[in-house]
Amino acid sequence: MKKENERKEYIIKSIRKALLNKNTIKSITYDSSSATTADNDDPSVVFVENFVGRNGNIMYSTNENEIKSHLQYILSKYNNATICCCSNTLTKYFNSIGFNQIEPSTEVKHFDIAIVPCESIIANNATMLVSNGQGHLELPKIIVLFAFTSQSVMTWKDAVNRIKSQYTDNIPEQMVLLDINNKSFEQIYLLLTED
Repeated sequence: MKKENERKEYIIKSIRKALLNKNTIKSITYDSSSATTADNDDPSVVFVENFVGRNGNIMYSTNENEIKSHLQYILSKYNNATICCCSNTLTKYFNSIGFNQIEPSTEVKHFDIAIVPCESIIANNATMLVSNGQGHLELPKIIVLFAFTSQSVMTWKDAVNRIKSQYTDNIPEQMVLLDINNKSFEQIYLLLTED
């Protein structure tokens, strides 16, 4: 347990370092004599390095107060915007921490901003896989992606395997691979949370 906590602390520090060094992206590995080769390049750290390297707008959180602060910052930029969340569970969570203006996404009403939970964040090309597996998928011009570090995978194949294992017999009908350089969107934010 102590080794796992040390590894987790190292990963958190590495992610924060990658975010601080936006102009100096370099490989970050976990240095431990007991770490296996597979442990050396944590996908969450590689993802952050690549995402920041592509000028992605990322906000990293390790607790609820940081999530709340980051979301307040983003939403303060868009006064009077209608905001939805593409997950009923996540909508209830955001409502419980004071964001009562966030509504569940529906097919009937369209919104200015959507908070979209990620299924996976893919390290090797800094893309995000989203689906309608958690609720109606809404993709307006402004998107706030919500992901946990545990959702990071190295490749597209890993993301597909993760979806298959998560949804087993009921694979989502809609799956979208989002790239931060997609010109269809005005702004894409990523709220990355340590879990």
